[in-house]
Amino acid sequence: MSVMSVALLWCVLCTVVYHMQPSRAVNFTVQCWNPIEISLIATGQYATPYIDVADLNATFVSPNGDSLTMIGFWDGGQTWKVRFAPNIVGQWSYRTNARDTGLNGQTGFITCTPYTGNLPIYQHGFLKPSANNRYLTYADGTPFYWLGDTHWSGFSIAERFNESNDPRFSSMFKGMIDRRVEQGYTVWKAETFANNGQISNEGGPAWGSGGFFIDLNPGFWQNIDQRVEYLASKGMVISIAQGVGRSMTNTSTEPDHRRLARYILARYGAYPTVWVTAQEFDDVRTGNCIPCWADVAAEVYNLDPYKRANSLHNAYTNPIVYHDKVWYGFVTLQQGHNYQAPIDYWLGQYNAMPPRPVLEDEANYEDLIPRYTGGTIIPKWKTRQSAWQAQIGGAFGFTYGGQGIWWACYTTQDTNSNCGNGSSARAWYTAIDFPVGQQMSYMARFWTSFNWWTLAPDGNAIHWSPSAPTDHQKPYQKTDGNNRSLVIAYLPLQLNGTVYNGTVNNLSPTDVYNASWFNPRDGTYTSIADGWMPTSEGQWHVPYQPTADNDWVLKIQRIK
Repeated sequence: MSVMSVALLWCVLCTVVYHMQPSRAVNFTVQCWNPIEISLIATGQYATPYIDVADLNATFVSPNGDSLTMIGFWDGGQTWKVRFAPNIVGQWSYRTNARDTGLNGQTGFITCTPYTGNLPIYQHGFLKPSANNRYLTYADGTPFYWLGDTHWSGFSIAERFNESNDPRFSSMFKGMIDRRVEQGYTVWKAETFANNGQISNEGGPAWGSGGFFIDLNPGFWQNIDQRVEYLASKGMVISIAQGVGRSMTNTSTEPDHRRLARYILARYGAYPTVWVTAQEFDDVRTGNCIPCWADVAAEVYNLDPYKRANSLHNAYTNPIVYHDKVWYGFVTLQQGHNYQAPIDYWLGQYNAMPPRPVLEDEANYEDLIPRYTGGTIIPKWKTRQSAWQAQIGGAFGFTYGGQGIWWACYTTQDTNSNCGNGSSARAWYTAIDFPVGQQMSYMARFWTSFNWWTLAPDGNAIHWSPSAPTDHQKPYQKTDGNNRSLVIAYLPLQLNGTVYNGTVNNLSPTDVYNASWFNPRDGTYTSIADGWMPTSEGQWHVPYQPTADNDWVLKIQRIK
């Protein structure tokens, strides 16, 4: 054999050995619950990489020996990535797994250090249902109060990331987020819309010319990366829906949606997210594929190493069908618009067995255009009342929506019909200052001023006079049980201008209480009586409200 032949053979052998060896170790140092990103280069060539490589994952071994597996995703060209957030302090190890030799066998270590910032989502970890399935908690069990803002088109170009037409903000997207963080909102809700038309953002269209659910455009998702990273940096939980439920009645199929769901989990599962699958999954137009969406949700839960809260965004029908499913972390209701539900609407879900946390996720968007309201702009009080009634009826929070924001209307001249051209149109820079949007801040401040998670709906706590309404304006209350150390009642606007009368029952006749009115419109308190004792029967009469033409919140608290 010639010298040249030997040299050639040696080069071939070296190449083979190189591709058989694991990739060079890459190590990371990161604070707990923050993401790391492993970047990999594939050796194979794939005609449809979004579809062709579906087996990439990485196994992460914690300091205590437990292992978590996170799936990977294609990010354009020959690049694939795996994102992961370590949840235990100490040294982790990892190894990537795939059939492609370039993606397989990369190893390394992650040094996870304690989080030193002040954002609760990183102090306490990702969300999960509470032990009693009545509310959501962080990973360490700390209760989480949900106050959400609806941005259904927030991942698209409609909600501009790099420009603003309001001099107060350099970015439309960042400006709205910053305002909501200042107001105490904890959740930002959107859907990708990648399955509902050729939607674009600054990174281009969601799908290329090669076809929907086939030719995925990584640039579209790279732009979403910037949005998700900004939200996370502000401490917001990101509630992600894939799209509208009825999309499964078009040319898409269940495997298409499963694949996209896997991609979204892989790409954003290392951030503080919750998965709500499809909005209006049970819309009548979804047809026979209502169970299909449940299967998609179950697959995401099974693949999620953190087993975080998971749901389906209901339409108006709100069926009680998935309470017994382990993947169904919480109920997301849609009361609807220009409509007031009776308190039994929420109580029915709260009392369903087995229990599940209940959330009112869409009700009476503020100033919603007449197209959705039967011809009239929704009155402010209806939006506020939906929020308060839902929580009195057992919900663990509320998702607000405002016209001009939910569909990200850049100007009042937007041609999209969801923006409402003309006198009913509202641009985002006006909507961000809506009064009820600010009043949600007062509501959140009220509930989080005490241990709200210890309260439950209590129909026996107050006996209301026969003149009190029994329909959607019915007053109702929460208490901390037979102890009655805390009683919260919501008294909706009396449409006939009268006041509510009633008697509070089962207070301790030997203890001392304070009582006050809370104004949900401006966030102020008015003292009713301090240092009083109930009757010997443990009763107290509800006094007249400060005004008869507004809603009020009654707070009774035992002080000793």
